[in-house]
Amino acid sequence: MKPQELFIQYEKEVAQFKLALIQRLSGETAVSVQAPKKRTSNLSMIEAVLLTAGKPLHVNEIIAAIEKKFSIALDRDSLSSAIIKQVRKEKRFVRVAPNTFGLRQE
Repeated sequence: MKPQELFIQYEKEVAQFKLALIQRLSGETAVSVQAPKKRTSNLSMIEAVLLTAGKPLHVNEIIAAIEKKFSIALDRDSLSSAIIKQVRKEKRFVRVAPNTFGLRQE
């Protein structure tokens, strides 16, 4: 992440914590404390990008979309390998053309 994005994320978390503390101390309705977000797996990010696109995408398009949506740069070879493993297991993804993958319809 860029330093500016990290700073903004930090400030948001501090503000959310302060708001929850004020609400709790003032006796307002019960505040649900948000658990820290879990790390999103590469396969979950791929699935989210393909779901948003609504169509099969080339590996390069998947990488670009993940970088834009999640601010994470993934290695092309390891990403392709992970998708191909899922295709072979007949889980999550299908190959529709060379290096082009879509979501498996069930």
